[in-house]
Amino acid sequence: MLKIIYLAMTARELNRRDYEKLSKWASEYDQVKEREAKRSAILKVFYTEDYRMLAIKNVLFAVMWLFIGGAFALFLRSQAGLTSTGVPVVIAPYYYFQSMTNHVMDMIFGSVFSTVFAVSFYMIPALNGSRLVKWPKIANAGLWIATIGLFMMNLGGVENQYLFTFLNPLKASPTWYIGYIVMVIGEWMEMVSVLGTSFLGRIPGRLIPTSVGFIVMDMIMMALANISVFLDTLWSLMSPIGGLGINIFGVPNAEIWKGLFWFADHPLVYFAPYTLTGAIIAIIPLYAKRPVYSVRFTRWLIPVLFVLGASVYVHHLVDDPWPLILRDIFAQTSTALIAIPFAALWLLFFITLGDPRKLKWDVGLAFIYAAAIWNIIGGIQAEPTQPTPSVDPTVHNTLWLPSHFHIMLALYSVGGLLGVLYVVGPELWGRKWYSQKLGWLHFWGWQGGMGLLVTAFAIAGFYGAIRREVAWPAFYEVYYQMAMIGGWLAGFATILFAYNLILTLLYGEKVKETDIPMWAVQVIALERLGMRREGYKEEDMPLALPADGMIREISTETEREITRSGSGVVQGGSVNMKEAKIAEADGREIALGRGETTHEDGTSRLKPDV
Repeated sequence: MLKIIYLAMTARELNRRDYEKLSKWASEYDQVKEREAKRSAILKVFYTEDYRMLAIKNVLFAVMWLFIGGAFALFLRSQAGLTSTGVPVVIAPYYYFQSMTNHVMDMIFGSVFSTVFAVSFYMIPALNGSRLVKWPKIANAGLWIATIGLFMMNLGGVENQYLFTFLNPLKASPTWYIGYIVMVIGEWMEMVSVLGTSFLGRIPGRLIPTSVGFIVMDMIMMALANISVFLDTLWSLMSPIGGLGINIFGVPNAEIWKGLFWFADHPLVYFAPYTLTGAIIAIIPLYAKRPVYSVRFTRWLIPVLFVLGASVYVHHLVDDPWPLILRDIFAQTSTALIAIPFAALWLLFFITLGDPRKLKWDVGLAFIYAAAIWNIIGGIQAEPTQPTPSVDPTVHNTLWLPSHFHIMLALYSVGGLLGVLYVVGPELWGRKWYSQKLGWLHFWGWQGGMGLLVTAFAIAGFYGAIRREVAWPAFYEVYYQMAMIGGWLAGFATILFAYNLILTLLYGEKVKETDIPMWAVQVIALERLGMRREGYKEEDMPLALPADGMIREISTETEREITRSGSGVVQGGSVNMKEAKIAEADGREIALGRGETTHEDGTSRLKPDV
């Protein structure tokens, strides 16, 4: 799939301490594989220690929720596209609003969150070289607990027709509140395991890979944000609207409840983008065949995005009587400022990739590239309106907003994560994608369908179409019809994706397996090259990974080789690094496999096969 660089390593890349660490991790991972071999397939569904299997489980759960949430969406789009009067054609009004509520919850907390956890559990152990998951029991339990909680929320039926944001003193089914609490607990458990996994693979004194830094920041932000919505839901459950008769508290104050809810649930909008950013930072150098334009600048984006992403809730509270410092000065400013780091991110993205005509395009890159463009479009659409108290109330309750968040979630976040799966998927499940044609049909169907939907919503919202309604003036019906067509097109594209995934898992051509996925080896090699250019010390860089992706335990022969070297360095011959062809001089060339050579300035040229 990725006919790109295979960066040979210098003999000095792996010192004794680092290789001993890799060897120790390899020994521990061998023990994990031995235990996995004794487990039946059914048992692995409920519990696995293997980082790849844990990631695959999350992917499959994400696909399941994509279909469930997508089905609710198609109920909505079909009813809205076939009548403007609210007369039941597909579903009755109360089912319409139930579908609206469940669609959002299932897509975000089911499909998107599961995909984020899949990417995290796969990329972190691969990039740090450990291949180990910290607290796998907590990770597996968290996945199942969150899934059970989300199913409980869906079981509320028509009582849950009060939309995504709670409208106190309206009440939902008790299963909604209990399910929400259970789901958040499950998410916390998975987040703890992800954070533990990142520290498990960290070597003291060395920086973690940039991509891992984004994921760690993301988990911390969302774990903290979940506290307020957890307290909110507990407040409702133990009040007269909870339905259990446990009236410890009175009916929640609507304004306080709403504020606490959005303190958590606008940061969740960034939960997918931040992990996606980490994945993109890892992947784009593979296509550009050079390091990201500035590693140092990219790493500075991590704390900036953390602060701003956790404080952009103002456009949900713009008319509410919250303290000025929280509502206008702090949150309004943050909402406007967050455009700056994202603009910087995409500047790095496009500079690194360079001329798109010179890239070797595949489905994964197409999804990621399109995601970047859609994020820019969504930002341009939002920034003049949402952060501005004089404008936001005019547009916030129109279809302009569903257009914005479908751009940001469906086309940017989900589209980008799909691109990541297309890139790293073959080495995740050990098989090449069964059909590139099906992949391209998925890409164009998703982009065309969702693109039509968000365009229809944006135009209708501009003309004043009120969102979260079941009937509207006939003038707007054409836009709902366009959205219906777009929704079904995206739905058929998703079916093609699932079909291709099933065929891949069953019949895809097997890929050559290495201890560490080769994409991870190449990512770390390129990041170290970029850091070296920018003046980072060798001992501060992320751990170098063996060039062939294979880790060997330090044997007696290797010990003698280390002793002979007199430098405590594992030499190339001892660990099968014969590929190393380094000219240690200005403008030195780094040998690239598959017939390519790159220079320190990042340019590449073909060389004859040898």
